[in-house]
Amino acid sequence: MTKHFINHLKNSKSAKDSLGFLGASLISQFVVFISAIFVIRTLGPELRGYYSFLSIIGFFLVPIFSFGFIAGLGYFVSSKKYLPLYITKSVMWISVARGSVIVLVVIILHYLGWLGETGNKLTIWELLPVLITFPLNLIKESFHRILLSDSKYMEGNKLNVIFSVTSPLIIFLFVVVLRLEFTGVLIGIVISNIANLLFTLYFFKKVYGSLSSNPQYEKGFVKDVFGYGIKGWIGDIAVTTNNRADQLILSYFLAPVNLGLYSICGNISQLLWLIPGSIRQILFNKNAAIESDAERKTITARYHAFFMILGFILTIAAILLSPFIVPFLFGRYFLPAVKPLQIYLIGSGIYIGTMVLTKYFVGTKKIIYTSYIQLFSAIIGIITAFIFIGRFGLIGAAISSSLSYFASYILSVYYFKDIKELLRGFINLRALFLSKAPVNKVPATWEVGSEN
Repeated sequence: MTKHFINHLKNSKSAKDSLGFLGASLISQFVVFISAIFVIRTLGPELRGYYSFLSIIGFFLVPIFSFGFIAGLGYFVSSKKYLPLYITKSVMWISVARGSVIVLVVIILHYLGWLGETGNKLTIWELLPVLITFPLNLIKESFHRILLSDSKYMEGNKLNVIFSVTSPLIIFLFVVVLRLEFTGVLIGIVISNIANLLFTLYFFKKVYGSLSSNPQYEKGFVKDVFGYGIKGWIGDIAVTTNNRADQLILSYFLAPVNLGLYSICGNISQLLWLIPGSIRQILFNKNAAIESDAERKTITARYHAFFMILGFILTIAAILLSPFIVPFLFGRYFLPAVKPLQIYLIGSGIYIGTMVLTKYFVGTKKIIYTSYIQLFSAIIGIITAFIFIGRFGLIGAAISSSLSYFASYILSVYYFKDIKELLRGFINLRALFLSKAPVNKVPATWEVGSEN
């Protein structure tokens, strides 16, 4: 039985790609996690709060001012309607424009004093070094998406590792080794953003031979990308709100030390998403290529079943071990984060199902459903955050996040419109592991539709 399953994996390109994504994610996240531990312990809760706030700025404003660009870019490259070298000039100009708008917005918000309890305590000179690298970061993000959407998984995996490792190691150098504290954070962010862009351009040129074959700004491409992506724009904003709205509201009303404590809840809980995250791009590409909706639902249901079971096991283990993990990794000053973390973990585990199902909607041109799901979840998250954070502080923020994640999953199942197929996915998993088909016949669980 095990031998047959291993042979299936060896002969399945999709399985190999999935394992490649997973391996790259595990390696990079291990480095991120270890270096983050030392950085967090060195900074302490308050300075960690300021560091988290700088991350939140980009995390929120990038999708707000994307207008669905990244989603549209991914779809049209995956569907082969536009060749990568034909659109890179347009991608660069759009990225620079988006980044410049974000920089201007943050400066205005700071001038008006609208960045909240934590953000207003940062000077403009502490914000500017990070802000000026935003346009570069958006170019990097767009080129990386092109590589992944064009199924250049080897290069995409390498860049995933580089992105994840570069920033933590550079910040570790300046904060922990050179003991520059928050100044080291600022220097590290700037250097790592520049380095990551250079790595991305190098791999892009290595794959395609140059950075562009079209020197002009392609209006047709821009129109198509934004025309498609705008449908999922609200969803992009909403999913961002789901992941960080609790931290943003917390930073607005409470002191930086509270944000520093709560930030480790997201860091630990979202490690549960590494495994399902490893197959999301592959599942999207395959759904975009398959013509039969029945086949799409079958493969999505099986992915969903496998990762929900695995996610449940990992969630329970993390909840039970968190009272020991937090003080061991971050020190006793972070003990108040244990209970919020346990609550947060519940929602993170449930959200794994949403991650899989929403890729079905995006890959089948039903991206509007993703927008509805994330918008509904964001509304639940924002309302409950304002209600519970004021009453219960960190625990209230964790409750709010878990409720929003749960809401997104319920609506995802509803829009999938085939609960029987989702349940059948759990049954068919057993058939996958017990299958005794010849090794040259790969089961539909892994191979459905075009390999391109």
